[in-house]
Amino acid sequence: MDETTGTTMADATGNANNGHYAGIYTLGQPGAIGGGSAAVAFDGQSGAASVLSSTSLQVNTVTIEAWIKKRADTEYGVYVAKNVEPGGGAGSSWFELLNSHHNGKLEFRVTSDGSPSVVSNSTLALNTWYYVVATYDGATAKLYVNGKPDGMLKVTAVPKQTADPLFIGRRMDGLFNDAALSDVAIYSAALSAERIAAHWQAASGTH
Repeated sequence: MDETTGTTMADATGNANNGHYAGIYTLGQPGAIGGGSAAVAFDGQSGAASVLSSTSLQVNTVTIEAWIKKRADTEYGVYVAKNVEPGGGAGSSWFELLNSHHNGKLEFRVTSDGSPSVVSNSTLALNTWYYVVATYDGATAKLYVNGKPDGMLKVTAVPKQTADPLFIGRRMDGLFNDAALSDVAIYSAALSAERIAAHWQAASGTH
């Protein structure tokens, strides 16, 4: 998310999952990590990015990794979502990382648009960068904030894969987020606590 102009969000991996920015967004914002990393700010009303579905995004275990800075406590504002069926119960869809109501906490919903979900123990302040990771390994959903475990739920659920795009900053039916995001990554496996801590340590000296 280092773009400074245009509407294309370039995939830094070899999977060619390039995205498209739409609505009101601001590129080239100061990022959380030093060394020139930038961020994208979304306006909370229309700004977001989407990535067309692909084989590499049709995952059954997952890690969502991102640096996020809330600019407003947008009720249920979405950071990352894939295959969400609005109002769907367990097993009806896949994942979404979003604000939990408007209480300052985060929520990671696994295979549904409600429960099963994990709510963070931490309350995230506005205008502050946080390193957030959500993982699901097929048996346990977990949230990490700034490299440390911040919530977990044991749940076995089968994701429903669809051809819906991956959304950043919103989901299919809205729930736009007034936030800046940087270095969003999707993995097809649940990263270990040790690896997540290592990623935080590697970045904490530069942000």
